[in-house]
Amino acid sequence: MRQFTLLVLLMALAGGGLYLTNPDEEAFSVYLAEYVQNELADDAPGETELGRKLRRGIGKIAGAAGSNLAEKKDWMVASLYTLEIAGETHRFLGVAGHFVPVKGG
Repeated sequence: MRQFTLLVLLMALAGGGLYLTNPDEEAFSVYLAEYVQNELADDAPGETELGRKLRRGIGKIAGAAGSNLAEKKDWMVASLYTLEIAGETHRFLGVAGHFVPVKGG
């Protein structure tokens, strides 16, 4: 019985920690801006300063607009953000203060 109580206590602590670190819409906006910037990054060496500024600007715009357009499913300990971009569905799982792109339907 003591082991069961300890297990329940550990699960409650873990759930509480995940609840407190469940990222919000503002955190998703910041993540999405960085994600778009990385997706637009030119892998060729010698990217110009103008190219970097344009990429950062587009990333910030996409982050602000995308976070407003994203559908959020809040599961209290994690959140799933779904975003339609050019006919493609993109999903991002927010958990423990971080976001992870999710593949599949």
